[in-house]
Amino acid sequence: MPDLRHEFVALEGVPGVTDEEIRFAVIGLRSNNPLGTCILDCYLDGIRSYFEFRNAEGGLFGRDLVVHEELDDELLQNQIRALEVIAGEDSFAAFSATLVASGWGDLDEAAIPTYVWNIHATESANRFNIFGHIPAMCAECTQRHVPYLVQFSGSTKVASLGYGISENSKVCARAVADSIERYSADIGAEMAYFNDDLDFGLPNGIAPEVTAMMGAGVDFISTCMDLNGMKTMAQEMKRQGMEAVLYHPNTYNHPFVAEAGDLFDGDYVAPQFEPFEADSGNELAAAFKTHMAAGGRELSELAMIGWINAHTAFEALLGTGPDFDRASVIAEMNGRTAWDAGGLVVPIDWTRQHVPTTPDDQSNGYRLECAASLRMGDGVMETVADPATPWLCWDNADLAWSEPQQTSFGG
Repeated sequence: MPDLRHEFVALEGVPGVTDEEIRFAVIGLRSNNPLGTCILDCYLDGIRSYFEFRNAEGGLFGRDLVVHEELDDELLQNQIRALEVIAGEDSFAAFSATLVASGWGDLDEAAIPTYVWNIHATESANRFNIFGHIPAMCAECTQRHVPYLVQFSGSTKVASLGYGISENSKVCARAVADSIERYSADIGAEMAYFNDDLDFGLPNGIAPEVTAMMGAGVDFISTCMDLNGMKTMAQEMKRQGMEAVLYHPNTYNHPFVAEAGDLFDGDYVAPQFEPFEADSGNELAAAFKTHMAAGGRELSELAMIGWINAHTAFEALLGTGPDFDRASVIAEMNGRTAWDAGGLVVPIDWTRQHVPTTPDDQSNGYRLECAASLRMGDGVMETVADPATPWLCWDNADLAWSEPQQTSFGG
């Protein structure tokens, strides 16, 4: 098959495509971010680094890949920004990383290829023009990852915590509790404390909950909370003298962990991509570090998500060929049955994984349940598995308890 990457075809009537450029819009959260973390700017770091990487190789189909529109959705303006992109017809495709994804449905209905930081199960579900770094997910389904960490850490009594204001957080907390209960006999641990009604930001602290967990003998705490909430809880645990392992869903933030010193020693976190601490020989992971450094940009979770999204957009175009349009690019990616973003993520079957699974029907789920678990200590992180095979995986053909297999998806 001939290499068509640098073949130029003049295109008429394709939005966002000129003879010199393929243009993209990036919609994300910068202003009014309640988490205080870097979202849009870090996400842009990854996208721009990837585009620089590919443009230095000659671009694609005789054109440069460029960020043409950079749109701050200011937390509650995501739909307005999406409608601006749709109406303007100045960008071929869109990227999005936000906390309120109110515009994703509009982009999907407009049949604009959209690549996203997929922390929004509802907004991505059943939308076949939206491609996340992970697919549509079942928030209610049980998993083996957290129970395995409970067993691995030698813990026996588990707490699961979530925010009352967030339905996603509540559902997540319940799913963790259900997972522990399902595999309790296998891991030698039990649920001892549950609270899915905490105030976001913990404005009144978390002292009563820590006291209650101590009284219940809790030695492992899994939460569906932000990194600031985790720090507040760890500080209160230290104040009260509570010794327990924490599972952090959102603390893959190296400056934050380094600043915490020994506060998170022995705790776990699991990013949804091959972590920076891995040593699998993945060429795309190496290119990410090289081009981030060349641009003077800091490594971050959102930068890697931007890089993964940009690679997905690039590969969809490349697979379509030089005579492309929005529909053909969408169809090309929707034909992929094992998309792993160059080995950076768990393989996705886009022919079926736009449709979320349910506890009663998991036919659209991952073939493998995998987690790239990391353990924190002295302000740094290291892989639980061998760095060369950083993923712990279970075959989803059988949801019975088993020991995970260590693997990698690239190299």
